[in-house]
Amino acid sequence: MINEQLHRLIGELSSYGIIVSFNGSFTQGIIEEIGTAITSYLQEEKNTEETDIHNVFSVYIEQSQNIKNYFLKSDGPDKHEISRRAFESIIVIGRQTDRFFVCSGNLVSHEDAKVLKEKIDYINSMDKDQLKKYYKEKLKARRSDSNYDSAGLGIIDMARKATAPLDYMFVSRDEKYAFFTLKVSL
Repeated sequence: MINEQLHRLIGELSSYGIIVSFNGSFTQGIIEEIGTAITSYLQEEKNTEETDIHNVFSVYIEQSQNIKNYFLKSDGPDKHEISRRAFESIIVIGRQTDRFFVCSGNLVSHEDAKVLKEKIDYINSMDKDQLKKYYKEKLKARRSDSNYDSAGLGIIDMARKATAPLDYMFVSRDEKYAFFTLKVSL
């Protein structure tokens, strides 16, 4: 039974253009190993520009770090539940025609979902020049204030690299958590 399901799954992943997929608990070691494998794979692939390799790698790192950070952010009585649900994280990298995409999914609290939605909607409302200016403003603010919360710089940077608006979705899982997906087309 599992063999048939795996066979069907690989066919489905291929039909969506997915070339790399990982789901599970994201540790720093796993993030680094997958990053190395992605870079090697893309360097071996014909007609892959160095800029594309850099952008895919950068967006992969940002999204996987975000997954890890949301997991680490959970503390207190919910830590055990979050630890059990850490395996509900996924990242996929694929190619559709001549462009790449990086898509991730993980659990976030409903409070975090609200903040993320506002940030992404705001960032998606900007053109490339506005994004560049906004990114520089955020960097400058971070440098001048040691207590500055730099959360959001990664989302801005992903949007700057993207060829389309950031595509996201939240699916409520229960009263505390939603499953957040983010797709960045490069």
